[in-house]
Amino acid sequence: MNTEVEFATSADVALAHEYLDLKNRVLEARQRADRLRQLAEHLDTQAARDEHALKELEGVLGLSAQLQIENLDRELGGKRLQEIAVAVLAREVAPGQAVHYRDWYALLCAAGYRARGKDPLASFLSQINRADDVEPVGSRSGRYRLRTA
Repeated sequence: MNTEVEFATSADVALAHEYLDLKNRVLEARQRADRLRQLAEHLDTQAARDEHALKELEGVLGLSAQLQIENLDRELGGKRLQEIAVAVLAREVAPGQAVHYRDWYALLCAAGYRARGKDPLASFLSQINRADDVEPVGSRSGRYRLRTA
C-alpha cells in the first residue's frame, strides 16, 4: 500500500501546503494558550497569597477596619475582663499591696490583653469597680487591692 499521496495539480499542492501551515499554526496557538493559562493560574495563586499577607499586615498595623480573629480573644470586656484583670493582679502584685488602676491596666496590657471599648482605660476602670475580688483603697485614690478572705 502506497502512503504517498499524489496531487493532480499545482493548486492541489498549494492547498496541501496551506493545510500543513494552518495545522502547525493551530498546534502552536494551542500550546501558547496552554502556557498562558498555566502562567495566569500561577499569577492568580501568587496574588491570592500576597492578598492574604497584605490583610495580615493590615491587621498587625491596625489599618484593617475588621478585627483579626486572634485579637478577639485578647480584647476583653464585661465579666471576662474582670476575671483576667483579677488573675493578672494576683499574679503580679503581692497580697494586700495596693496598685493604681493605671498601673494595673499597664500590667494587663503587658500580659497581652486590653479592654474593649472606645476608651479602654475607662472600660477597665468600670469593670474592676464591679469585681467582687477587688476593693478600693482610700477614697477616690484610684488605688485597688485584692480582697483578703
